[in-house]
Amino acid sequence: MPSTYGFEGTGDDARAWLDAAYGTQLRLSSEIGTVRHDRIDHGDVVFDHIRIDARYSFDSDPMPMLVVVDLLSGTYEFVHDEMTDRVSDGGSVLVAGWDMPFSGSADHPRQRSTSLSREVMLAAVAEADPHHAGRHVIFTSYVPRSPAAGARWRATVDQVGAMLAPDATPAQEDAAGRLLGHTLLHTFANNVVLRATPPGGSPEDVDDSPSTVRRAARIIEEHASEDLSPGDLARECNVTPRALQYAFRRHLGCTPQDYLRRVRLDLVRQSLRDGSVGSVGDAAATNGFFNPGRFAADYRQVFEENPAQTLARRQSAEEPP
Repeated sequence: MPSTYGFEGTGDDARAWLDAAYGTQLRLSSEIGTVRHDRIDHGDVVFDHIRIDARYSFDSDPMPMLVVVDLLSGTYEFVHDEMTDRVSDGGSVLVAGWDMPFSGSADHPRQRSTSLSREVMLAAVAEADPHHAGRHVIFTSYVPRSPAAGARWRATVDQVGAMLAPDATPAQEDAAGRLLGHTLLHTFANNVVLRATPPGGSPEDVDDSPSTVRRAARIIEEHASEDLSPGDLARECNVTPRALQYAFRRHLGCTPQDYLRRVRLDLVRQSLRDGSVGSVGDAAATNGFFNPGRFAADYRQVFEENPAQTLARRQSAEEPP
């Protein structure tokens, strides 16, 4: 049974709570407001939702797990390995991990974080490249390697988090951890997937359900804005449409089309936030949404706001003071 708990507090109590929760010294600045933290701890996989009502800075020691933050609102600036990454709402960043101290600042963040244990990541590394197993994973970037890769990561976390039941078995938790670990390796540039050459070809070519999901997710990432039917996706994965449906239902609790829709919605949100489109209609059409009512309802369900609100927030930020 996972451990589920929460916290709400301020000041020294909040700092002590977050240090204990993440197993490190975060060294949050003195200006720390109200902290609200909810956690579902499956052992090797931990899901957090955190809201901190303050502007503050931090200078953290390494964490014992790899931690990815998906920012729901607010802003972050992270500095690690002499690289600075600035993240706004809708973005993701690999925050911390083994031997990886970090520092930075935040402005009223509301975030989801996903933490994966060393054991989960080493299992994912062994699948991606057996010759690399047991060695350090070196990340060369802490933000997703492309907008579609970030969308794929967030869609996978959405589905895995929703599917892992309170009474999930150890086998189900292990499968979820491996899928998330594998997705993380394909989201943030590193020294594993670039050199993955296992004997006889990539493990992605193995025709079992987890590998089918991973192959399909990569294809969706590469062709998210194109007309991609379930039949097309199944043919690209070299499986039957029924096998593809079963694999997604079993490992992500959704259909391939549900997953594709979630990735596309994320790409719409990114385009509304980064100014690459001028209107909600353009953003929707570019990413394959042609039913305005259905699109708006789906967007509102996932992001808890209308697409026009996302666009208006960006336009407001661009207006001169």
